[in-house]
Amino acid sequence: MTIHRRHLLLAGPLALGLGLFLPRRSAGFILPETDATSFSVFRKNDSPMGYHRMRFIRDGDRLIMEKEIMLEVTLAFVTAYRYRHRNREIWEAGRLVEIETLTDDDGDDYWLRAKAGPDGLMVEGSGGSYTAPADIIPTSYWNNATTGATQLLDTQRGLIMDVRMEDKGTEMLEAQSGPMQTRHHTINILTNPPGNTNQIDLWYDDTGQWVGLAFEAKGQKITYVMDSVPVPPQPAPQSAATP
Repeated sequence: MTIHRRHLLLAGPLALGLGLFLPRRSAGFILPETDATSFSVFRKNDSPMGYHRMRFIRDGDRLIMEKEIMLEVTLAFVTAYRYRHRNREIWEAGRLVEIETLTDDDGDDYWLRAKAGPDGLMVEGSGGSYTAPADIIPTSYWNNATTGATQLLDTQRGLIMDVRMEDKGTEMLEAQSGPMQTRHHTINILTNPPGNTNQIDLWYDDTGQWVGLAFEAKGQKITYVMDSVPVPPQPAPQSAATP
């Protein structure tokens, strides 16, 4: 598969101004070379739609991931669709111990808040209140353990999705610096699909870093393109801490 528009640029040493450098491997995770990674989002291959930005912070034994997604479709100078999502995750010893998200999906509001408890991850939010498995992995995709999951926690709706992962093998993707070898995985969503799609394609590079994503929604292909110079998310407003 070839992704157009000089896609999938690696975050590298040009991003010196983004703060503290983190090692590629941290607490069992594959992290970017800098403390941030970001993607530009396109629909129909080349129409800009917005961005997906993440920041990684070390706090003792904890790893904190902060995420911001901003998407918008404008037709004839009129906003036809708008999506806003914020997510903050805390990981310890390879497990998610806390997550908080807020989402505005074109006027439909969702929220999720969860903390690790004695019996698993205690979840409450738009999807209800329940106890998720202690080792559940959220749909953030930066953690390549996603590729071995049988269940995922939907970070927007707060629901658990049963999934079947499909390893498509190695694949060369075109990048500005030349072809890049990746491993292609497909998430087949078996239960609680988001509604617009039941399949998501992911690509990780030869170190295990997340470098690409694609899916179809409402008949349109959505493609994530890694930025050559990563852009960290904007600080979340104080009001974003509560639903």
